[in-house]
Amino acid sequence: MTEFAVHGTMTAKPGRRDELVDLMRTTIAALGDAPGLLDYTINTVLDDPDTLWITERWTSKTAHDTVTKTAANKAETARIMDVLAAPPVSAYGEVVEHG
Repeated sequence: MTEFAVHGTMTAKPGRRDELVDLMRTTIAALGDAPGLLDYTINTVLDDPDTLWITERWTSKTAHDTVTKTAANKAETARIMDVLAAPPVSAYGEVVEHG
């Protein structure tokens, strides 16, 4: 079985990175029991105080898509968008190695 990966970059409005981190923690924690979410990381960027890198690992693209289309996830996403300086940038792929 091939796992599905999501990598995203989010840039908060100036000085609001910590708020974005809290919103991401809340949103992803709510997904903690979501079928198919294997793990995730929320990463700060050393040379950019307002940017985060997010990585999620899912059992499949179908599992990811099912969860992200829920009304609860859409509501959390709207809250996150209010804190962002620009739309998030995402890349999707298949996991070829996980240690």
